[in-house]
Amino acid sequence: MIKVMIADDEILARVGLKTLIPWEKFDFDLIAEAENGKVALDLAMQLKPDIIITDIKMPILNGVELIAALREHLKDTKFIVLSSYGDFDYVKEAMRIGAEDYILKLEMEPDLFIALLNKVKGKIEAERSMYKEQVKDELYKRRNLSALRDKLFQDLFFSYYVNEEEIKGQCDYLEIKLHSSKLVCLILRVENRELFEKYGVDDRYILTYGITNIIEEILQNYPHAYVISTNSMEFTIVFSVESDSEREVKSVAEKIAKHVENALKTYLNFKCSIGISEVCSHFRKLKTAYRQASEALNQGFSELKQTIHHFQQTFDSSHTIGFEEEFKNIEKAFHVLDGGLITNAFDQFVQKIDDGRFNKSEDTLRGICWSLTFMVTVRCKEFTEEDLDKTVPLSRLEQFRTLDDFRNWILELKAKVISVLLQIDDAKNIVFRAKKIILENYDKDISLKSVSNCLNITPNYLSSLFKRGTNENFIDFLIQVRIEQAQHLLKHSNSKVYEIGVRVGYPDAYYFSKIFKRVIGQTPQEYRNHQK
Repeated sequence: MIKVMIADDEILARVGLKTLIPWEKFDFDLIAEAENGKVALDLAMQLKPDIIITDIKMPILNGVELIAALREHLKDTKFIVLSSYGDFDYVKEAMRIGAEDYILKLEMEPDLFIALLNKVKGKIEAERSMYKEQVKDELYKRRNLSALRDKLFQDLFFSYYVNEEEIKGQCDYLEIKLHSSKLVCLILRVENRELFEKYGVDDRYILTYGITNIIEEILQNYPHAYVISTNSMEFTIVFSVESDSEREVKSVAEKIAKHVENALKTYLNFKCSIGISEVCSHFRKLKTAYRQASEALNQGFSELKQTIHHFQQTFDSSHTIGFEEEFKNIEKAFHVLDGGLITNAFDQFVQKIDDGRFNKSEDTLRGICWSLTFMVTVRCKEFTEEDLDKTVPLSRLEQFRTLDDFRNWILELKAKVISVLLQIDDAKNIVFRAKKIILENYDKDISLKSVSNCLNITPNYLSSLFKRGTNENFIDFLIQVRIEQAQHLLKHSNSKVYEIGVRVGYPDAYYFSKIFKRVIGQTPQEYRNHQK
């Protein structure tokens, strides 16, 4: 029940309030009454009522002074002010410092008063519910902090669509303390893979956990550094530094690399190679930094005596640039779980490898297969427990020496991915088919009902599946797709704002602007101006 206290210096007013409505019938517990502001202050501090109904004018402490005195100590308590016609200045001040509402004594009717109390009660219950969700969310975060951080970094390494502000928000939520303008990736690859292959699944997990713990112990000396297990026997360290000196950044990176290398050699007798990226200036560029670190390892492939390799622009990086579109297509295909699109994307990789105009060095092809396998492994694990590395082990890449070896590897990986997709249950398939319909028709008059009709299911069933499968509502996903496309058009086209609204499914220009501002925090025109 909602605890209520009355403060009024007129006894008849207090009696009238107590008898005006059946308090318990509406889930209110009238716990106390006070004849002046000082008594009200003492009682409130002791009883902590949810609602205080206070007269605006009282001896010792008036209503405004009472609210001001309690506001700091009882942050959740709500205040309703009772006033007369001549008290408007007091009422304005009471509302300014936190009163929820006011009611004139001479106009106070039971129905009006009940409606006002229920409005305030609704706000209290909403805040309590929100607090419970926040506590629940915080507990979930604490229990799964490491896994949630890993998931965020994996998305940054392998996903195609990223939003800088959203990433910063996620970093704040997960207490990741990194300077987004000074980020560096280190990829550590354990070379004793023949030892790793001898372990069973459980022992491999324990080994990976042990290596991660050793690295985390070392990184405690570096306050802005995190380690992520990105694949079997591969670990990625992301760190940031405040220095503008390229030499100092390089020195810190090498210091971390050597420290980790020596620790793994000392405690586990593991040899490792480490690739170090250039400094990147945005979270969304961590994907590039990850590929640079991976490429640095590939560039140092033949340097048998050297174990730490810095990315060098002078080396051939055509595989990173030349396959950007193919990686993007793989990402899009997974976004909608479309087997046909995935098949086509893999075939594009093979076609480019067969293209005589493309430089096909062993290092380049090995880097492509590494990056491709990492991407699809992360994506497949989102939908099934399947571990691709068991059936397509990365250790085999070291043995490849011919073009056919790499081509067959990609075709084998394609077949395995298609097999994994066939294992996905019907509910997930329905959700991703719904996403595909949205992505292809967001510019039309699309709705939960129209999409459910296309899938031959009821709107309620689709809504339930969508919420359970994506942790967001159907309409929220539709809005997200439309607004992201609108952002792209505002940046890269000269179309008028209302024309862009029509192109993304909002023919009503006012409604488009309203939705855009709600999501982005700026009107479409403000957003466009900010991009210039």
